[in-house]
Amino acid sequence: MLALASHKHVFVEKPMALSLFDAHAIVEAEKVSSGKVFVGYMRRYAAGFHEIHEEIKQLGSIVYARVRDIIGPNETFVEQSSTFPRRFTDYPPEETKERAALSKQTLRQALEIECKVDTSPDLVTQYQNLCSLGSHDLSAMREVLGMPDDVTGASLGNDFWSVLFKYPGYTVSYESGFHNIPMFDAHIEVYGQDKSVRIEWDNPFIRGLPVSTTVRQRLNGGLRETHTRKTYEDPFILELKEVHAMVTEDKAVKTSAQDSVNDIHIWQMIIRAAARSITTRSKI
Repeated sequence: MLALASHKHVFVEKPMALSLFDAHAIVEAEKVSSGKVFVGYMRRYAAGFHEIHEEIKQLGSIVYARVRDIIGPNETFVEQSSTFPRRFTDYPPEETKERAALSKQTLRQALEIECKVDTSPDLVTQYQNLCSLGSHDLSAMREVLGMPDDVTGASLGNDFWSVLFKYPGYTVSYESGFHNIPMFDAHIEVYGQDKSVRIEWDNPFIRGLPVSTTVRQRLNGGLRETHTRKTYEDPFILELKEVHAMVTEDKAVKTSAQDSVNDIHIWQMIIRAAARSITTRSKI
């Protein structure tokens, strides 16, 4: 917000904010600034992501979709593939204390005030999971499918979680979590009656791994499967090229501050559904 007040362009990693209160404050600050906000959802700039929009349009009626992001420990990939990875611990104690207090205040705003749910350490952790790893998947889901109408079920855990979203005429399942297996399983797959479209992202901590798209289609009683790796150019590089175009060409930003607000709405839809489930079980 200080940068926007000085009419500077801003690149901010996701999540832009954890609460609607903070997100709306950033949106309002941008309105009176000549600077723009670019939120770093690099998966939405990956090669092939734009093309699946056209493929999905050709599906006809969507009957089902799946969003998955199950990953191993990031540090395994970083330590083995990065050049001289470093961790910094020389933060002033008073700054660390202030950061923790601000985080607690922000989470109280999001959960107690905005969601109107009773917070517990588990619920706080689950909300933070949605804001971190979950923000990649749910932001990409929004772009290809739009906003869900409702959450019909949510099972949240500190390591794994799953959600059922209601869309007009179909259901979307979202499953995500962490384990210790060094693997990366992140994809969105959308099904029609005669055709399915899938985009799959590989580990972002290893440069140049391709994003792939797969189209499967019924063909004269058989199956035609097309698997495409459009480029090995890194999604981060493609994203930064869009940042450059924003600054030098005044190009519109799709992962804008206003766009990012919708992620918070989805996180809070999930949290409220999970809280209702907890309340229902406690009454049985």
